[in-house]
Formats: sequence, structure tokens, C-alpha cells
Amino acid sequence: MKLKEGDIFYVERDGHYFFGKILLDVSERILKIEPENSGLKFFSGCCLAAVYKGIYKSPELVSNEIIIPNTFIFKKYFYSKKYKVDWTFYKHETIDYRDLDFPEGLQSVHHKGICLSKGELELRTNLTAEQFDNEYKIVKGIKGSFNSLIDYACHYQKREDLMDVISKNYLEWSDLRFAQEKRKEVYQQIGEDMNQSYYEMALKHGYDLGRFYQ
Repeated sequence: MKLKEGDIFYVERDGHYFFGKILLDVSERILKIEPENSGLKFFSGCCLAAVYKGIYKSPELVSNEIIIPNTFIFKKYFYSKKYKVDWTFYKHETIDYRDLDFPEGLQSVHHKGICLSKGELELRTNLTAEQFDNEYKIVKGIKGSFNSLIDYACHYQKREDLMDVISKNYLEWSDLRFAQEKRKEVYQQIGEDMNQSYYEMALKHGYDLGRFYQ
């Protein structure tokens, strides 16, 4: 059995329970329809996953608050023997694509300069290469295993004692959503409202996620 989009599951670690959710399967949902999708092809073989806030003594989810929002992980690591995540299905909730969000990274794009990369969007900023290299180098990427997301959830809930791997760099270095001051500056430069949904912003730039859900 493998998890599907909308499935909520829990993972036990040292007598504590963490809840996660699968939000989007990039290869099955996006690339089967648009194999050359320029914004999301980079994440082939990945899914979007989230971690709920809370570290529980029993496998019962009591809050829908998210502490690690939509983040890309490799499906092969989720189910592999070496990196296997010992998950247990909890319940299913239907995904509303209008509520989906994506990590926000910066990248240097030929002929365009430093751009905000988010889902299918690639929006030019006013950042210089020097600013990008020395101050704003928050690049898009993949977190690998869901176990690393559990570590991040422990860190942001001040439970480093439950972490498997202590990192030097957390999500502030790979996702603008965790670096609010820099995020505010970038959104001012691209002329967008940082509080709008991804769906609303993407629609203005000609990308409708709804086409993958018809």
C-alpha cells in the first residue's frame, strides 16, 4: 500500500507521534499531463508533504495547524528499504487544489536575472548577483526523506532531543516562507501580495492548477 494525495498518516519516533499529509504527486498529477512542465519538471519523482504541529503521546491528531508547510520530498526515499518511513495511515481528506502552496526559492536564470521560483512561477526580482550570493541565497530544492521534515518539526517546536540529525541550516536557508523579512522584500520587488494564495498569484500569470484536476 502507498499513500495517496490527501492521505494523513503518522510516524512514531521514540514514543512520540508526528502527523504528516501527502498533498501532491508531481509525476502522477502534473507530469503525466505535461511531461515538459518547466516549473515542476525539476521535482519529478517527488511529492509535496506537510507536517502537522504537535508532538503527541498517542496517535490522535487534535489540531489541523501545520508547522512544516508544503515541502518537496522524494517518493523513492519515502518507500525505500534504506530510508523507509514507518508510517501508518490515519485518515483521508480531499485536496482542494486552490489551497495548495509551494516552497519559495530564488534562482539565477539566464537572460532574466535572479527570479523567485514557486510552483510553476518564475518571477524576476531586482536582486543583484552579489546580493543573491552573499545575502539572499535561498535556493529551491528537495528535502529528501520525510524523516528530515520530522527533524525540522522538532527543531521549530524546541524538541531537538527528538531529532535524528541536527542540522546547521534549517528552512530559513531554503524557503522564503521561513525568512519573512527577505520574503517581504522579494514580494515588493515582484509587485505581488505576499498574503495571497499561490492559486491566485499563479492564475494572474497564466497558470491554472485546475487544469490538472479536470
